[in-house]
Amino acid sequence: MSRIDLDLSGFRWQMERMRPGQGEIEGLHLLPAEYQGTHFSWNFANVPGDVYTDLHRANEIADPYFGRNMHRAKWAAEFEFWYSRRFAIPDEMKGKKIRLIFEGVDYSCDVWLNGTHLGRHEGMFSEFEFDISDVASFEDWRDGSNMLMVKLDPPPKNYRNCGGKKVNFSGDYFSGLVPFGIWRPVRIEATDDVRIDSMRTDVTVQNAVEGESEATVALTVDVVSHSDKAEKVQLVGTLQGKNCETEAVEINLELDAQPGQNQISADIKVADAKLWWPWDMGEQNLYELKLAVKQGGSELDVASEVIGLREVTMAFSRDDNEFPWTFVINGKRHFLRSACWGGQPSFLYGRNTLKKYEDRLAMVKEANINNLRIFGWHPPEIPDFYKICDELGITVWTNFTLATQAYPEDQAFIDGVLHECVETVKQRRNHPSNIFWMGGEEVFFSGAHERSGNKKLMQVIGDAVAEYTNVPYGLASPLSSESGQNIGFRPNESMHANEHYYQGGAEFMEEYYPALDCAIIPELTAASAPSIDSLKKFIPEDELWPMGPSWAYHWADIEILQNLNFEVFNDYKMGSLEEFVEATQIAQGTVIQFALETYRRRKDRMGGVSLCHFMTHVPDIKWGIIDYYGEKKLAFDWLKRTYQPLLPSLHFEKRRWDAGSEFNADLWVVNDNHEAYSNLKLEWKVSYDGFQTEVAGSQVVNVKSDDAENHVGISWNIPANASGTFEVAVVIKDEDGNELADNHYTLLIGNQEAAKAQSLEFLGEAVKKMEKCGHSIYRFWPEMWEME
Repeated sequence: MSRIDLDLSGFRWQMERMRPGQGEIEGLHLLPAEYQGTHFSWNFANVPGDVYTDLHRANEIADPYFGRNMHRAKWAAEFEFWYSRRFAIPDEMKGKKIRLIFEGVDYSCDVWLNGTHLGRHEGMFSEFEFDISDVASFEDWRDGSNMLMVKLDPPPKNYRNCGGKKVNFSGDYFSGLVPFGIWRPVRIEATDDVRIDSMRTDVTVQNAVEGESEATVALTVDVVSHSDKAEKVQLVGTLQGKNCETEAVEINLELDAQPGQNQISADIKVADAKLWWPWDMGEQNLYELKLAVKQGGSELDVASEVIGLREVTMAFSRDDNEFPWTFVINGKRHFLRSACWGGQPSFLYGRNTLKKYEDRLAMVKEANINNLRIFGWHPPEIPDFYKICDELGITVWTNFTLATQAYPEDQAFIDGVLHECVETVKQRRNHPSNIFWMGGEEVFFSGAHERSGNKKLMQVIGDAVAEYTNVPYGLASPLSSESGQNIGFRPNESMHANEHYYQGGAEFMEEYYPALDCAIIPELTAASAPSIDSLKKFIPEDELWPMGPSWAYHWADIEILQNLNFEVFNDYKMGSLEEFVEATQIAQGTVIQFALETYRRRKDRMGGVSLCHFMTHVPDIKWGIIDYYGEKKLAFDWLKRTYQPLLPSLHFEKRRWDAGSEFNADLWVVNDNHEAYSNLKLEWKVSYDGFQTEVAGSQVVNVKSDDAENHVGISWNIPANASGTFEVAVVIKDEDGNELADNHYTLLIGNQEAAKAQSLEFLGEAVKKMEKCGHSIYRFWPEMWEME
């Protein structure tokens, strides 16, 4: 057997907290692998995991997600935590090169094995390893003769100093609780003297025609030799379809492996290539690349990668941009019907499971989302996430974790960031789903950012990662903020469409969203409360209704949600908890529908739009269309309908129409599919007070491939005594009468100017509270400032 793995992950770890420095003073790093040693009564822990989840399991802290408990758990970040693991090494590893591998530790740690200090590591995302060939014990002791000790340092508190190297923990949906722990698996790997370290596969596609496609895989293999002399070896392998029928492409390379690091490259030509496509553009064909290192008749090592044959390029959709923002997959436009992922499933990563990833990503596809954006407030995802996206055909835009700070400019900081970014790329670069890398999130967003070295840092990151991948890179998002333009970026590059929400009623959706003119919108916010059943899981019973401070602690912008209800319903919907929750979810869906359809109709000059977020990583009252517990909100159905690849879309100037006035709208068809449709029937009807009006009709239309077009105008004379709401329903049918897509809209009968005045009046009172109390949760309960 050439390569032997021993997984040290699981529930056999134990952990104890110590005052900083006290663990080494007391000699914890020297503890032997005793069956009932000092560590015997330490808490049991799980790896991968995090400190808070382990403490909660051990009853040392209450559930951080309930009520306002996250602040009660902050004390843990003042301590160092020692994690121990006793284990036996199988005899089959004798005589091999044995390495201890950590796939990720958040944030910094020291490691000992059997009393020997192996080294220190800093940085959450980079894998690190130690040669333990001379330290490992093969003695036959009860539960093993090896004692692994990991000392986790107290985590950093100033995110500015660890951005790019650690997940964000400060901002408007964070409590300030700083996560830390051994968050990725730990394993031991034993190999012969020559082994495969990593493989890089850059794909170019020569002809993206079904049955005629050709592809070239530029293969680069990093080979490590632990020998003290040159070793002549062969790299032998195949590239063959994993989930599709293909001919095997043979690989046969020779290498004079020198001691240490070696690299060998070759172009693999694939005829009749089965290409990988996003789910709405084609099949998700995957290939398995297998390589073996051979010497003489012996096999020294074997490694494999699952890849997809796809090429990503960028194109300009308008002539006033400096940067291209339209994604092209295998020569065809890939308009992003995107959502910001909002994950991992849990901010406390000890609660994450493969099933949570599988369930949530299945719902992503169900919602007709074809792209997920992982922006810089969240970590680049684990390999299982990208693997599932490969299989489902969901493309991914991955940000590095540089967000909303003016970062240091010293070389030591920059070098640390570059190391983490490069390692992030190397671990994920072969996944066909990952189609974009990005440096920063809202790093050109303030006066402090304008004076910082943020722009240079983002450029340096791009140069560094380009040496390790051919997947496109973008500096940051947005570029066309006021500060971005002050720095020198053009006004129509990328914008975040968040201010309709944050303004809290200063502009209605019809005013705000159409006014934004740019090539891509990577972030667009709409918020709501989760279901009552979900609320009961994290809001104390006595704070459910009337609302208590735990609502705002879990990031409910209460007055913004009330004013959004008014905008959508002409009513704040505060009659009961049930009424309020349902209204916020419908309001969220209404905003989603109006905003996303506005930009989908502009697909001729835009590369895509991304809803913020798909889900949330803590129980909250904020963005997600599914909540922390994986439950769909009502807005999920609005998004699913709005993101249909073939979409009938109603364009109207306002949502409120006066009684006695004429309602006018245009009926578009948006087609993201790369096929044209002939003789489709476009039908519409207007209903009022539960009955269909005289306004109903149909038109036969031809729909172009990958296009958006206005096909017909509709109008209705609103009765002078009308009030309340009216509905517009639209359907697309094929020649046989089969329904291909549908959509519907609820609009209001009322005076737009009067409603706007009321919204501004409500907002004015909210602003007074904000001016007095800041954004603290206490602005909603000013009596909390009065202590006896």
